[in-house]
Amino acid sequence: MNMKTLLGTAAGLMVASGAYAADLPGEAAPAAVDYVKVCDAYGAGFFYIPGTETCLQMSGRVRARIAYSEAATKTGADSLSFKTDARVGFDARTASDLGTVRSFFRIKLDSADGTITADDAFIQVGYLTAGKFGNAYGDVFYGDTSAIYGAFDQSSTGALVMVDKLGGGFYVGAGVMASDTGSFGTDKTKWNPTVWSTGSSAELMYIGRLGIADQSWGKVDVSAFYQAIDTADNDIWGVKATADLKLVDKLSARLVGVYEDYDRYDDSYFGVAAALKYKATDSLAVYAGIGTAFWDKADTAYKAQIGADYSFTPDLVLTAEVNYTSDGGVSGADFGNGTGSTFDDSFSGMLKLTRNW
Repeated sequence: MNMKTLLGTAAGLMVASGAYAADLPGEAAPAAVDYVKVCDAYGAGFFYIPGTETCLQMSGRVRARIAYSEAATKTGADSLSFKTDARVGFDARTASDLGTVRSFFRIKLDSADGTITADDAFIQVGYLTAGKFGNAYGDVFYGDTSAIYGAFDQSSTGALVMVDKLGGGFYVGAGVMASDTGSFGTDKTKWNPTVWSTGSSAELMYIGRLGIADQSWGKVDVSAFYQAIDTADNDIWGVKATADLKLVDKLSARLVGVYEDYDRYDDSYFGVAAALKYKATDSLAVYAGIGTAFWDKADTAYKAQIGADYSFTPDLVLTAEVNYTSDGGVSGADFGNGTGSTFDDSFSGMLKLTRNW
């Protein structure tokens, strides 16, 4: 037997023994790897769910704060407190013959009562949105405490048609949401609201929006609502215009004007607010805002805010902020639903660490 024959025999034995060893009991065969692929069709952060054509984005936020609050009532007490909250959102999108099919929901954890609650959750098919969502763009100030105007800061279950492919960044939409608020000013059934029952009228909120976005100078949004409440004369309606503007390099602004009318109180108010944000460096941004509400039958209410954000990384931000609220005293006004606030002038401040992803 020559050397070539010996080498061939040895190689054959090695292959055979290797194959036999791979089939021995207890030796699991390695599973096939299904790599996660990036999905760039819908922006940053999306990836394909393995084995599907659906793109998923998972985002979230954790905030830890220490906050000081001055007494806001005549008999109240000053306080210093810790607060932690978190949220996580899931955004799934799939291309179809009907347009993009999207589902979104967000879960929140709040240390105020230690509960986990669900935020907005909806399905979008093309221009149609169905589920639970907010009735308008609410935030005005850049900081943690926003000048949000009463009934525009509501979220309920309903349906909305929003057409956003009109050209030039223009969009228009209209919808209807449940308005089952129980006693005035409290939303008891956000997720399963009763629209109509025997012996009562339908409680609905009709909403409309139009605007222009994605412009070099910013965006403008105009929204309106009419809220029917089947208890005495409690209907509410309002109109609001909001603008996000890019003024000059590193300087941006937010402006809002709003009018709301409350049948229950036979009262109404006109509110305005403005905020500026300046990006001093890549890491440091400073902001300030002021807002006021002019009531027909109550004193004028004011809010003011100043703060700064320092970014250790693009998504780890330290914030220092001070807020001032003037609600006109015991018989004064406020920024919420209706008049008659018992709040007095007050200051608050906080130091907050936020981690976004």
